[in-house]
Amino acid sequence: MAQASGIANSNGGSSRPATVAIIGAGLTGLLTAHGLKKNGFDVIVYEREHSIDARPRDWTILLHWALPILAKLLPSELVDKLPEAICNPHLEFDEWAESLVCYHGETGQFLFKSNIPGSRRVSRQRLRKVLAEGLSIQWGKGLDRIDAGDYAMPCSVRLGFVDGDTVEADYVLGTDGAKSKVRELLFNGGEAARVLYSGFMFATCISQFKDAAKVEAIVKLHPVTAMAMSTSAVWGFGVLYIDEPKDKTNWTTFWVKVWRGSQSSLPVEKSGPETLRYLKQTSKGLAEQFQCQIDEAPDESNCYIDEMKYWVPQPYDNRSGRITLAGDAAHPMLVYRGQGFQHAIVDASNYLDALVKIRDGADRALVLSAYDVEIAERGAKAVKQSLEEADLSMDPNMADKMLMAREGHGRSA
Repeated sequence: MAQASGIANSNGGSSRPATVAIIGAGLTGLLTAHGLKKNGFDVIVYEREHSIDARPRDWTILLHWALPILAKLLPSELVDKLPEAICNPHLEFDEWAESLVCYHGETGQFLFKSNIPGSRRVSRQRLRKVLAEGLSIQWGKGLDRIDAGDYAMPCSVRLGFVDGDTVEADYVLGTDGAKSKVRELLFNGGEAARVLYSGFMFATCISQFKDAAKVEAIVKLHPVTAMAMSTSAVWGFGVLYIDEPKDKTNWTTFWVKVWRGSQSSLPVEKSGPETLRYLKQTSKGLAEQFQCQIDEAPDESNCYIDEMKYWVPQPYDNRSGRITLAGDAAHPMLVYRGQGFQHAIVDASNYLDALVKIRDGADRALVLSAYDVEIAERGAKAVKQSLEEADLSMDPNMADKMLMAREGHGRSA
């Protein structure tokens, strides 16, 4: 069993830095780890997957109102590397590029534009690889159990992994996604921790057309991402990777589709050749500029379908401040307005602030309980807003009622 050396008391007085075990090497876990490491904490990230490339699926994430907070959490050398993750880092980022435009899917009519000053759309995979640099990450470590022992004792959290290994740490942060094992253990396996299925499906199709004209048709809609609302689905079309800015035949593009449905009734596998054929067969009636992107997607395109999930935060026993949650483990929400990762960035910053206060002498239980109350209130509001936005998005006639149209992509929770 691995065990930290030295002593750390409940209020932060210690002969060594406090040790933090982060469960989950997604964006939230890696970002939090950097913030903690930058501020003198000992951090190890444990990830159940066996490598950073274990899952090939990629998608885009919009960085916007929380981007300044993200930059403060990272060391300067990683801030300098963030452009490696930007979908189109070669753009001149003016007001048009820093916006999201929405069209009527069937008519092609312009509906609205949401200005997002300073925003950057990134590849989730590429951002994750940037954030993984400089951290201690143990791969292939699926969490099995947590024993918090005597809450008042130092170093009392013991983690057990499915491979039989055990470790101890002063603090445990669950950043292990929507189906969080840490959340399940905090609720002692109860139904209250179970993620809920939203009734909205999300499909991604990633393609290389190797045809400059087809890529140009996408960029003409918007240089980053354009959205379209139809009477049965919501669509997004954009650029994912640009490795050679002057040669559009090598650009990688994507489209996404959101529609009402359930994973249980999906007639094909969640990924594979049949997935693309199914999406083409069930995606008709759009304006030509959108329909052609779907119909002409190459057979070798990478397509994925899943049902979006959510969980409205509720109180739990954080074992006297030893164990808590952040990111999708704390408030999984639907993709609308790009709020999920923005709130995860806030979580990371708030968790760092909490541990610094404890190190400076504040009461551990009180500080982390305040963290949990704030994240639950903020997260619950954001989750509910994402569900409401999804309902409205299924009808182009309701576009002006959406938060995206009324208030843009700014912080609303």
